Amino acid sequence: MNASEASLGDRIAELRLRRNMTQESLASAAGLSVDVIRKLEQGRRKTARLASINAIARALDTEPSYIVGQPTTFEVNASEDGRPSVLALRQAVSPVADPLGGDTDLDDPPSIVELRASLLSTESIRRDGRMGEIGVLLPQLIRDARTAAHAYTGSEAAAANSVLAVAYQVAATTLAALGKEDAAFTAMDSRSDGATIRISKPWPHRPCRGCSPSKAGWRTPSVSHSRALTRSSQGSAAVRKT
Repeated sequence: MNASEASLGDRIAELRLRRNMTQESLASAAGLSVDVIRKLEQGRRKTARLASINAIARALDTEPSYIVGQPTTFEVNASEDGRPSVLALRQAVSPVADPLGGDTDLDDPPSIVELRASLLSTESIRRDGRMGEIGVLLPQLIRDARTAAHAYTGSEAAAANSVLAVAYQVAATTLAALGKEDAAFTAMDSRSDGATIRISKPWPHRPCRGCSPSKAGWRTPSVSHSRALTRSSQGSAAVRKT
């Protein structure tokens, strides 16, 4: 079985055996229950919280994007100018997306500490411009934050929505960088429904009016250009509602 056909559980099992680890030793190293590892490897669970994926990746000495499956969820489509496809990310920002990603056998909602740690884990990836990896990990973070926002109330719900707002903003700039303006506007619309937070390490995006080049590629839009994008997004939403 090649990497594009393997499931999340297949990749975990493959790496675990390569590291000469048992399910018990992997669970201990990752700080998870053996039941979680067993269900993932057996395919009884199709996904896991991003915090759990990060913990398993650290225990197996690999990148989280490998475990999630970058080849199948954010692959390069040679027929479309070599840029990654964005199906998983587009589905994640959809207003009707299932917050559990279709998996009803998940643990309790992630804590706010876990959500913030998961968001922080993507910062170096954004900073390094590793678009494929962020496209793989971001959908899971969005699902986690949406699940927490639905489950919690009061200040915890507000904190979960704050993480979700940042995730949507990163999704919007990533999608814009790939030329998927319609999906980017959807992400911006979703972000405007939650808390507004400015990310400290914005994602470089595709050149357009209002942007300027840098050594790392193309910087995110200026403040005025960002406002224009938001206004365009709001205008598009108004058209859709009418």
